[in-house]
Amino acid sequence: MGVSTVATAGARELRNSMIDQLKTRGLELEPTIEAAFRMVPREVFLPGVALDRVYSGDAIPTKRDAEGNPISSSSEVGIMIAMARLLDVAPGQRILEIGAGTGYNAAVLSQLVGDRGAVTTIDIDADVAAEAREHLARAGFGRVGVITADGWKGHATNPPYDRIEVTASVSDLSPDWIAQLADGGKIVLPFVLPAGMQAVLGLRKKGTDLVSTGVITGGFMRLRGPAGAEPRTRTFDGLSVELGDEVVDTNDVLGPLLRQTPRFAVAPPLGWEALILLALLYGNVTVTRKGHAGLAVGIFDPGGGLALVERASSSVTGSRSLVIGYGSDAAESRLRAAIEELRTIRLKNLQIVARPAGASEPEGDVVVRRGSYTFAFRAVRVAT
Repeated sequence: MGVSTVATAGARELRNSMIDQLKTRGLELEPTIEAAFRMVPREVFLPGVALDRVYSGDAIPTKRDAEGNPISSSSEVGIMIAMARLLDVAPGQRILEIGAGTGYNAAVLSQLVGDRGAVTTIDIDADVAAEAREHLARAGFGRVGVITADGWKGHATNPPYDRIEVTASVSDLSPDWIAQLADGGKIVLPFVLPAGMQAVLGLRKKGTDLVSTGVITGGFMRLRGPAGAEPRTRTFDGLSVELGDEVVDTNDVLGPLLRQTPRFAVAPPLGWEALILLALLYGNVTVTRKGHAGLAVGIFDPGGGLALVERASSSVTGSRSLVIGYGSDAAESRLRAAIEELRTIRLKNLQIVARPAGASEPEGDVVVRRGSYTFAFRAVRVAT
C-alpha cells in the first residue's frame, strides 16, 4: 500500500523541519547531501513508527536480540549526514555498504550517485535484508542491490568500489574490503579504539596503505558475525569496565579499587571529542553503568590506582566534568596532565595510517595493532 497524499505532505514538512533544525545546530551540509536527505522519505523505512519520532532524527532500534539488546537500527540522522560528507560521494560512483539496516542510508547513497551509479548493501541477517529490500522498493530505490551475507567479506561480485561505508563498528579492517576498494577510493567506518571508545574514520586507499581523510565523533553497534570483535568487558557491582588492548589486571586489583570510597574533583568540561582523544592517546579504560547514559574514560594503573573523568554535565555553576580517583594518586596525576594536553589537540587534526599487519610498522604517537591491520595515530597540536 502506498503512502497517502496527506501523510506524504505531513511527512515532507516534518522532514524539512528536521533538516532545518540540524542546520540550526551547526551541522554542515553540502547542497547535494541536503537535497538527498530532504527527498528520501525516512518514514517508508520505519513503517509503524510515529512520524514525530521518525523525524526527531534520533536513532531508532528496529530489531532486538533475545535479551532485549538492539542489534539493528535506523541510525541517528546527524551522524548519517556527517558520514556522507566524509564519504565524499559523487554521481556515477559504485558504493558498497556494510550493514543494510532499514535501507534508508542505502537510499540516500543511491540518490547521491544517481542513475549512472550503483549501490550494493549487505546484511548478515536475512530478515533485516528482506525488510530493507522491501522498503527500498516502496521508496522507489529498487535499483539498490541488497545481499544477505557476512559483510566482513564484502561483495566480490561487483568490485572495484569507489566508496565503502561500514555502518557497524569494527576493531579492524577486512582485507576483503580493501581488496575490493579501488585505488584512491575511500572507506568510512566506525572504529573501536582501545578500551572501547569509538570514532568514525575516513580513509583513502593509497597503494597498500590507507591514509586518513577525516575523523569525527560517532558510535555504532558492533558488527555482527564471526569477525565481529567482542569487547573485553568485566562487570563489578553494575559497572561495566573495558580495558585497553594491552592492559592486563594481573593481580585482580580493579574490582577492589572500584569498591573503595572514591575521591572527587572538578575538571574543565570535556565533551565526546575530548573523551575520544583521551581514550586514544592517554587512557586505557572506560567505565559505564548499566541503565545509565553516562560514560567515564581514564587511566588504570595495575599497581593500584584508577582515575576516571566523566563527560561534561551542566550544573547551577556551569558545565564541568568530574574526576574520580581510586587508590594511589599516580593515575590521577597522569589523568590531570593528559586533560591539560587535550587543550592543544583536535580530533579533526589526527593523522592516521593503516597498513597490513606483517608489513613495516607505521609510526605514530599511538600504534594500535589488530589482526589484519596496524593503525598509527599522530596528533597534530595547535596553538591555544
